[in-house]
Amino acid sequence: MLVHDHKPTLAEIYGYGILANAICCVCSIGGAVILPCAKRFSNAYHVFLSVFMGLAVGTLFTGAVVHLIPEALGMHSHGAHEHEHGHNETEIHHEENHHKEYHVEDYIWYCMVILLGTYSFYLLETAMSIIKRKKGIVADPDPTPEPVVMTVNKPNGDFHKMEEISSSDSKSMKSTNSQKESGNTSLALMIIIGDAIHNVTDGLALGAAFSSSIGEGISLTIAIFCHELPQELGDFAILLNSGMSFCKAVLANLFASLSAFIGFFVGVQVATDETAVKWIFAFTAGNFLYISLVDMLPELVRHGSGSIKTVCYHNIEMIFGAFILVVIAVFEEHIDVHLY
Repeated sequence: MLVHDHKPTLAEIYGYGILANAICCVCSIGGAVILPCAKRFSNAYHVFLSVFMGLAVGTLFTGAVVHLIPEALGMHSHGAHEHEHGHNETEIHHEENHHKEYHVEDYIWYCMVILLGTYSFYLLETAMSIIKRKKGIVADPDPTPEPVVMTVNKPNGDFHKMEEISSSDSKSMKSTNSQKESGNTSLALMIIIGDAIHNVTDGLALGAAFSSSIGEGISLTIAIFCHELPQELGDFAILLNSGMSFCKAVLANLFASLSAFIGFFVGVQVATDETAVKWIFAFTAGNFLYISLVDMLPELVRHGSGSIKTVCYHNIEMIFGAFILVVIAVFEEHIDVHLY
């Protein structure tokens, strides 16, 4: 098989990597654009979430199984070792091996079987959920919640009624309201810090991926973007519900997203050590598997059981997301060649 050893230059790593991080950071302000339209166009909002939830599961799981785990296990080395046999030998066999340029590595076939096995059981569980719902064994799933801004309860301004409240009741109300405000502030803080840490790990993975190859970086960017958008929408809604103003929620989400650049610059520096890169890919694969299979897939099953149309949205986008990343894995070396 023809081997290409095209390692990205430092300019290419930073150029493509910074662009990829910037694209993912756009998701942080997506909530400011999409959520205000949610009440007015509730059906479109439901379709939008269904599409991106399916895309997120497909790209995250496929990215972990087809790209990250093989990289961590050293199954996909981008031809670095084979190139040591000499550039001249590769040139001599270029013509006779031309028909093998699009050969699919064996590990990709095994990874695709893993995808198929998981997807088969997802379909089985979804079908069982639909049957149970129709037989009345389980209740209908809640519809997609529309974001509603919650405000802290305040006195209604009726001074006559307020005078009738005893001093002990007044203190109790103040204590309850202060506890609510404290709880809401803590929730918002936890969301911001958790999102920032999550984005740092995404940036770290992008730094390692683009240092390995541009194709690997592109596949990881697609996976991160697809799961960041619905996640940022949820975070934005929670920040609004916690009592944070619209502008503050936008700035907080943007601040958390920009932390990805910290992880990216650290990842590029760490990527000089191939062993460190494998550890980063292994950790990121675990992260992607958990988010896709534990956080998102059960939600697809739960919401999909209430509507065949929703199931179709989920499945079409899951298959499409997986297909895109498998194609990138197959043609990754050729993508790298044409981009350099």
